[in-house]
Amino acid sequence: MQVSFWSNYHQIGTTDNLIAIALYTALKYRLRILIAHNHFDRSTLETAFIDRSYMEHSLIDLSETGIDALSRFVKFNRMEKDGISSYTTTVLKNRLDILTGTKITNRNIYQNSLRETIQLILQLAAEYYDLVFIDTAPGNNEISQIIIKNSDLLVVNLCQNPNIIENFLQNYAHYMEKAFVVLGKYDANSRFNIKRIKKRFNLKNIYSIPYNIEFADACIESRAVDFFIKNLDTDKNDLHNGFITSVAETAESILTVLGMNERESGQVG
Repeated sequence: MQVSFWSNYHQIGTTDNLIAIALYTALKYRLRILIAHNHFDRSTLETAFIDRSYMEHSLIDLSETGIDALSRFVKFNRMEKDGISSYTTTVLKNRLDILTGTKITNRNIYQNSLRETIQLILQLAAEYYDLVFIDTAPGNNEISQIIIKNSDLLVVNLCQNPNIIENFLQNYAHYMEKAFVVLGKYDANSRFNIKRIKKRFNLKNIYSIPYNIEFADACIESRAVDFFIKNLDTDKNDLHNGFITSVAETAESILTVLGMNERESGQVG
């Protein structure tokens, strides 16, 4: 199953929402998950798991991993479905892998290369992994449109600003057929709370994930896995309980929509 995370605007919290949902799912369920993105500009997806200095030095020298190397290979060679794992980096063994983004410095070269191979890459990923979560570039990005078209579910990341919600409904109404709406960086104290937004915009399949500064810092410092392992089973009095509960509800609802909620759970640790 393939799930795209997308937004009509930048800086909505799309990448952090994907990271949180992917980690919760990987830690709680016996599923093999791949996370990837198609951003040309620097993405925070890698740095949530891989130290920035390693990304800037070691991985640049390792030209045989990531989406560039995979794209080069599938363009000219036939690949067995398990071969895709050779191009990924392990985050949680047998649970979660990441396909790191481009190192190409020319936007046109990157887009032309990926345009030729993206559908084959998605096909290979779907054959090997139980779940593929893709952080797609926002707006009308051409590659994002291809990825979304091939997705089983689209997680539309919005915020509590009514203007942004209206923009989505006016310009991307055709996405609603497969849309699962998440309000990122959610603040329950806002006048535009989820109850009011549901009523005003007639949105039913909508969830929220509050902003959590410690999780945000953990993503910046490559400690996202440590944060979730430490806080996964919080009680109701814990500082992070609201955040973890919201992520859990959202992740489990996504699995329900995909028909995967009955897969055997198997918590790590």
